[in-house]
Order: sequence, then structure tokens, then C-alpha cells
Amino acid sequence: MELVLQVVFLVLLVALPLASRRVEHNLELFFLGVGVVAASVGGIWSLHLLEEALLHPVAVYQPGVGYVPVGITQVVLLAGLAFYLLRRRLAAWAGALARPGVLAALVLALGLSSSVVSAVVAAAVLAELLAFARAPHGYKAVAAVSGAYAIGAGAALLPLGEPLSAIAVAKLRQGFFYLVDVLLDVVLILVVFFALYTYFALARRRGAGAEVEPYEPELREVFARAARVYVFIFALTILGEFFKPLAAAVSGLGREALYLFGAVSAVADNATLVATLVGPEMAPEALRSFLTSLLIAGGFTVPGNVPNIVLAGALKIGFREWLRLALPVGIPVFTAAGLYTLALLPRPPLL
Repeated sequence: MELVLQVVFLVLLVALPLASRRVEHNLELFFLGVGVVAASVGGIWSLHLLEEALLHPVAVYQPGVGYVPVGITQVVLLAGLAFYLLRRRLAAWAGALARPGVLAALVLALGLSSSVVSAVVAAAVLAELLAFARAPHGYKAVAAVSGAYAIGAGAALLPLGEPLSAIAVAKLRQGFFYLVDVLLDVVLILVVFFALYTYFALARRRGAGAEVEPYEPELREVFARAARVYVFIFALTILGEFFKPLAAAVSGLGREALYLFGAVSAVADNATLVATLVGPEMAPEALRSFLTSLLIAGGFTVPGNVPNIVLAGALKIGFREWLRLALPVGIPVFTAAGLYTLALLPRPPLL
């Protein structure tokens, strides 16, 4: 019965934003409401869960150290303030920032560096630069979605990149560069692919040079965006705890089932899934399969990954629009990566 309830909530998290414009336009509050109801129905409320939900948006957990007070909310806020102060200079670059080659190079550079600078910083930089680009909304949205895929993949290589990689290395009791050995080939393929996709998808679009209203950032919007990010991460922390039994139910299955199950990360916190399923007993092939799945499926929807939340919030990309742009490229990539990791090639010794 418990698993059935969790499946029902998963369906609701996807179906209601598609069915209702009001829900789609208030996605953070919707996820917060569903999270509170799910935690109440599931009887999982505790002081520990509340503490985690309050801290996750403003602190990063480092195994062996504890919570470090440098979180997603502060990064989004500080990036917004910095770009607000630089708005005059960036406005002069608006035309160059709209070029397909420039945006493809940005996606490549931020994707490759996101493990070092963190996914949050990389996504915040891309979001602000896209906001200033002199291009129509749809043009920017394409670059945002492909950029989110690249950043989400690139950040997995080192524990500095995102909570997923930090938790995985800690749970596996491995060294700092362990995930480089496990995922380097997959990550490089994904980042390069999405950079190329950015270029060709934008080059095919018309109207990038058309008259577009100059972007004028508002200070109140900078603070409002940071607040929305806080609410979103708070809600995803609660939902991640609620879905833990569902993740535990598939923990003993093979790498094929783990790869398919990773698609749940489209609406569930991938760090929680890693914390639940990954452990020292997990075979390297199963780990590689599961993490690859999370890296791609996390890009399917707005709440699937932190870069998505940051970019969608900054550029006002709705749930439906994100799906419309992300799934046509994401599902074929998810399928191809599954064949690559599961059937065609064994895990190569990279380092």
C-alpha cells in the first residue's frame, strides 16, 4: 500500500502541472503543498527531516564536515546581484550573447567546469547571460534546456559539483576522483553532444536577430527568484524522503532495472535516490548505470535537477515548455546512453 501511495504522488507531480496552468505558474508552491501532504500522509515528519529541509537550500552537506553555509539560495541571490550591478556592460554584449556559436561554447565550458565551480554557479552564470542575450524567449529556452543537461552531467565528476556526487563518493567510501573513473567517458560524450545540439538547434531557428525588448533586471525579481529556489529545494527535500521506500524496493534489482528507475529523478531529488541506493556493496557496473540514468533523466522536467530550477526560474520557462523542449532530445539520449552503458560497451578502465 505504501508503494502504491508513492506511485500515485509521482503521477500527480507530473500530471497536475500539465493539466492546470495555475499549478504550472506556481510550481514551487505546488511541490511544497504536495510535499507537506505526502509527509503527513506517510507519517515521516521529524525534527531531523525539518532541519534537513530548512538547511538544504542554504547549506551544502559535506560528509565528515557537516553543513557548510554556502547553499543554492545564496549562490542564486549573489549571482543575480552581481549581474544586476554589471547590467550596463552586459547589455552592450547582448547581440554577441545571442549567437549560436557563443552559446554553444558557453554550454561546453560551463558543462566541463561545473564539477569544479559547482552546478549551481554554472547554472546561475548561464541563466544571467541568457537573460541578457538579445533573442526571443523560445530561442533562449532551447539554450537553457540543453545547457541544463550539460551542466547536470558535468557536475557529477567531482564531489564539489553537486550533492549527488558528494553523497555517492561518501557512501562508497572512495577517493575524490573515483567518479571520474566511473563516468568520465559518459560525461564527456553528454557535454559535447549538448554543446553541439545547442549550436545546431539555435542555428536552425529564425528570429534571433529580430527586435527584442532589452532585458532590464529588477532588484525585487532577484530576491524573488532566490526565494522561489529556496521553496523548491525545501519541497524536494521532503519529497525525496517520502520516496525513499520506493527507491529501497528496487535496490536489489539489476543494473537494467536501476537504469530505468533512474527516470524517477525527473520529479524526485536525485541526491536522496543516491543516498538510498548507493553503497559499498554496489557493483561498479550497476553504479555506472544508475548514475548515468540520473544525469540524463534529471533534465526531463523543471524540478528534476538544480540547474533546471535555476534556469527555468530566471528565464520564466514553464513546466510544459520545459517538457516540450527537453523530452524530444532527452529521451533519445536516455535510450542511447542506456544502450551504451548496458549493452554495447563494458565499463572501460579510464584512469
